[in-house]
Amino acid sequence: MKLTLTSIKKKILEINDLEQAIIPTMAGEITVLASHVPIISALRPGILKLRFNDGKEEKFAIGWWVLETDWKTISIIADMVEDWAWLDIEEIKKKKEEAKRLMSEISSSWKITDMERYIEIELEFLKESAKERLTIW
Repeated sequence: MKLTLTSIKKKILEINDLEQAIIPTMAGEITVLASHVPIISALRPGILKLRFNDGKEEKFAIGWWVLETDWKTISIIADMVEDWAWLDIEEIKKKKEEAKRLMSEISSSWKITDMERYIEIELEFLKESAKERLTIW
């Protein structure tokens, strides 16, 4: 099966020997194998797990955007795609703590004008959480 993994900045991976992908979507985690029925789904921050035909596996922390499959290809476009090798766990923890602090601050006021900012911060928190989970595996 062919996979194209793209961040909003650049193409990350394009391969032709994918056996299986486990993908975090808004509807839950789904497993895509060869000949999967065509779907289009919204992604959620989480861990993308890939298994290749030779048995090797690779994992990425991904953010929001979209997944599209047809009978023989998977296309994933995400606003964040991170490989574990480049992650700094201390920086991730610092960003999560700052996001928690800001969410707490905003939620205590509950002004309508703050809700959009709260959602933005929460989304960043979820992406940092995905990166943190990737460093643990």
